[in-house]
Amino acid sequence: MHDLGCKTWVSIEPYPTPNMVDQEYAPILEAIGFVDKIIFGRLNYNVEASSYKTHKEFFNGLAEQTIEFCQERNIEYYIKKGTQLPKKEGV
Repeated sequence: MHDLGCKTWVSIEPYPTPNMVDQEYAPILEAIGFVDKIIFGRLNYNVEASSYKTHKEFFNGLAEQTIEFCQERNIEYYIKKGTQLPKKEGV
């Protein structure tokens, strides 16, 4: 569809934590690198996802990876609210 000029997008959500599904994220992005827009969101309201000790940092990292990937390829992106924590100023 994309090659025919249709606008395409992919929604990567709800994305699980590694204690639920251990998978590499970069190959997923590479596989969809042809789309016009990527939407990324965390798995919300799930005890198992929240029990992953570094779930906040995990999702922050994936959100940053998504943003960088999209910016490098001029792909529109949207990070779902609550997926990424605001960056703290200073140390």
